[in-house]
Amino acid sequence: MPQKKRLKVSIIKRNGNKKKRIREICSGEKSFLFLIAVCFVFILDRYTKILSAWISGCFVFCIGRSFNYGAAFNLLAGFGWTRAFLIIVAIAVLFFTAFFYFQTKKFNYFHVGLILLFAGTLGNLFDRVYYGYVIDWLSFGPLRTSPFNIADISNLVGVLLLIISLLRKK
Repeated sequence: MPQKKRLKVSIIKRNGNKKKRIREICSGEKSFLFLIAVCFVFILDRYTKILSAWISGCFVFCIGRSFNYGAAFNLLAGFGWTRAFLIIVAIAVLFFTAFFYFQTKKFNYFHVGLILLFAGTLGNLFDRVYYGYVIDWLSFGPLRTSPFNIADISNLVGVLLLIISLLRKK
């Protein structure tokens, strides 16, 4: 029976005294990590959206439920094709994030960004398919921002990590 390659941490010297850690993990551990992280963000997103039906108020953050029928900032709302278009885009994002996550062997910020992007997209896709809209419930009180949710935060942080990891490669 072939042995699985276990979590291996190696330290490589770069540019003199600088050290960089590279983690190589087998596909089973990578899949488990992916599944756990996605489930955590998805369940947290669902829980907060359900909880937002009973809680409202404003201090630094304003908590109040709103329904987003369009894309970010309710763009494209009111068009008949918006829901179908956004569902197709979300499915494509899910496919490509999963594909790129399992393509590379070294685990870094790029992978964390892909996990967060996948989880956030899945949370908003669930709302859009099940309800026909995305439930937003949180905004910054003093700034009067457009409402958002945990899935949106996950998407934002995921995209920022992807950008940072791609800029660091250059």
